[in-house]
Formats: sequence, structure tokens, C-alpha cells
Amino acid sequence: MSTAINPKGPPVSAPGTDAATWAETYLASSVGSKVIVALTGLGLAGFVVFHMIGNLKLLSGPDAINAYAYFLKHELGALIWIARAGLLGLFVLHLAITIRLQANASSARPVGYMNQRPAQATLASQTMLLTGVVIGAFTLFHLAHYTFAVAHSADLGNGRHVNYLDLMQELPDGTKRHDVYSMMVAGFRTPWISVLYVLAQVVLAVHLSHGVQSALRTLGLVGKRFLPVAQGLGYAVAGTVLVGNVVIVAAVWTGYVAPIHPMVK
Repeated sequence: MSTAINPKGPPVSAPGTDAATWAETYLASSVGSKVIVALTGLGLAGFVVFHMIGNLKLLSGPDAINAYAYFLKHELGALIWIARAGLLGLFVLHLAITIRLQANASSARPVGYMNQRPAQATLASQTMLLTGVVIGAFTLFHLAHYTFAVAHSADLGNGRHVNYLDLMQELPDGTKRHDVYSMMVAGFRTPWISVLYVLAQVVLAVHLSHGVQSALRTLGLVGKRFLPVAQGLGYAVAGTVLVGNVVIVAAVWTGYVAPIHPMVK
């Protein structure tokens, strides 16, 4: 039995017939790596869509978004942190393997083409690694901003500021819960934060527009005949996420989603 060969590198595994050896050989190959990138990419794209749907509850008022946030944080308990850890793992794996594939491709052709004119390349396909890194950096800021509340504080007026996590909504029975509604309003009423979020959504849309269709092709779910369908789906997902997330920011800008005073009780 011959040793499996990586098309763009040296042998990646010694001969073997057991499942573990096969998995190691396959996953270390360029084909296996692309499959992992495709699967993790689709998983992350699915999360982005559901995250947007949840955030759109802001448009329905404080009770809707606050009840949703309470459910995620308290009723799911440890499951929410397991899910977050899983998403972080997906993202790190997705980015790391993409960088490795890019490095392997570069080492296979250390001298570039004199006149490179890719016939079917688009801006989105040529900047996938760059947009992915930008999205990763923005995700870290987003976590620091809204999840851990260390990047910004809510402006209560008259020079008073309060940590996002201290914003509370008092319920009719006298109990209190985190006021995510006021937290999001306070964040997006800050111009530089709103601009940053909108720009990040544009970059995300560019990444998704190519990433979704590329993942479907890699997994063999669409052939050349149905390529336009895959492209249309990629643009649809990217456009939906872009519009949905920008609508949230615009709703705060225009006053459709207005702040509630006092935000802290």
C-alpha cells in the first residue's frame, strides 16, 4: 500500500489501514482541509443568521429582547457557554486551516504569475482570508462590547455613565433582569460604534456572498449545472444578514427604537 500524498506537499502519513490513520491522512490533505473549512464555514454562517434573528427582537420592544436574553443566559445555563466554546472552536479551526491552505498554495508557487487575470475571480473570492481576519477582529470587539461590557459604557446623560451589565429592567412583580434593550440602544446611539458595526456588516456580507456558495461546491452539494443556484443562495444569505443587522442600527439612529428613562432602577 502506498503512502497518501498531499498534492501540494510531502507525504502526510505513513501507510496504515485503521480508521484513525485514514482520518489523519484525509484531514491533513488539501481536500480534507477544504471540507473542514466548508463545514465550519456553513456552521458559522448558520449561527450568524440565527444571531441576527434573535437581535431583531429589539424591534418588538424591551420585553421581547430582554426575555430572549434571559432565556439564553439563565434558562439554558451552562449550555450557552458550551455553545459559545463550540462556536469559538469552529471559528479558530476555520481560520487556522484557511491560513494553512493559503500558505501551502503560496509555497507551491513561490513566484507569482507575471500577468494574473483570473477569469472567474471576484473581489469576494480574492479577499476571503482578509475579510475573515477582519471579521475575527470585529468579533473580539463585539464580545468585549456587549458580552463582557469592557469596551464602552452607557451614557445616562449629565456626565453619568454606567456599565452595560448594570442596566436593569424592573418587572411588574418587582424582580429585575438585565436590560439588553437599553444596552443595545446605548451602544448604537454612539456614532463611532454604529459606523464600526455597519462597516463590519458590509465586510461580513462580502465574505458570506462567496463563502456560502464555495462551501456548497466543496461539499459536492451543487454541480456546474446548479452553480447559479449556489451563487444566488450565497448572495441571499449575505444580503439578508446585512439588511437585518443594519436595520437594527438604523432603528436606533432614527429613534424608532427609543431609549427608556431611567435606564437604571
